[in-house]
Amino acid sequence: MDRIRQVQIFIQVMESGNFTRAAHALKIPRSTVSTTIQALEDRLGAQLLQRTTRQVTPTQDGVQFLEAARSLVDTYEETESMFRHEPQQAEGRLHVDIPSRIGRRIVIPALPEFLEQNPLVQLEFSMNDRIINMLTEGVDCVIRVGHLPDSELVCRKLGDLEVINCASPAYLSKYGMPKSLGDLVEHILVNYSASLPALAAEWEYLDGGRERVVKMKSKITVDNAEAYIASATAGMGIIQIPRFDVEQSLEDGTLVQILDAYKAPSMPISLLYPSRRNLPLRVRVFQKWVTDLLSVHGVWTDSR
Repeated sequence: MDRIRQVQIFIQVMESGNFTRAAHALKIPRSTVSTTIQALEDRLGAQLLQRTTRQVTPTQDGVQFLEAARSLVDTYEETESMFRHEPQQAEGRLHVDIPSRIGRRIVIPALPEFLEQNPLVQLEFSMNDRIINMLTEGVDCVIRVGHLPDSELVCRKLGDLEVINCASPAYLSKYGMPKSLGDLVEHILVNYSASLPALAAEWEYLDGGRERVVKMKSKITVDNAEAYIASATAGMGIIQIPRFDVEQSLEDGTLVQILDAYKAPSMPISLLYPSRRNLPLRVRVFQKWVTDLLSVHGVWTDSR
């Protein structure tokens, strides 16, 4: 078996999670997958996978090899396409990950258009608000809102999202309308954290251009935007959230904007992808498409 095929099978095993699913996806016997991986490990002189009866997990060598393997296969496929007579077209598996609200409200409804324009792309689409490991989870690109930790990923800032303060009419009827920071001692904040357990709830605001916080009481902590908004709508507390996420709720009156003088700093929205010298055409095509899509919908205030 040629070496490129060995690498392709290794990538499929990593993406499928075990040999059986990889064999099904590739339409080859499971024994072929197993012997191919063993041959690849023997040739490299390294164990790439830890095997159990139900799943395989990468070793540290496997994680390092996966990124190089994807880059190798992408380069090989693009090199092949140079000699085809028809115009170059995006093709292959594309795994993207986007925040739940942006995905549900904007991107998913528009995906039929993208797939019609790129019929050779096999799309894998997931929605998370948490930080994920793009390498081990096989994700080609992600969109994230908020300040991001330093990493080796390429981060392209798209713009900034205005953050506002909201509460439901039922909450305000029970606790009153806060008019100053001093009033917050009598109020409750819905706490948000991308990972649990979370730190204590804090109200964030700008004071003369400097970021400041006020510690607050909280009765619920959530880890995604859908639950965050639902908690506020149900009257469980105040939220600080990008205006884009709650425009409809503000229009229909299920949420009310409050304390405009004490808003949190704007939140960046960014597109991230692995650092590769030859980024696959399918990734480049999707990045341009989703960037244009979000811009048309006015998701951000452009600050590039």
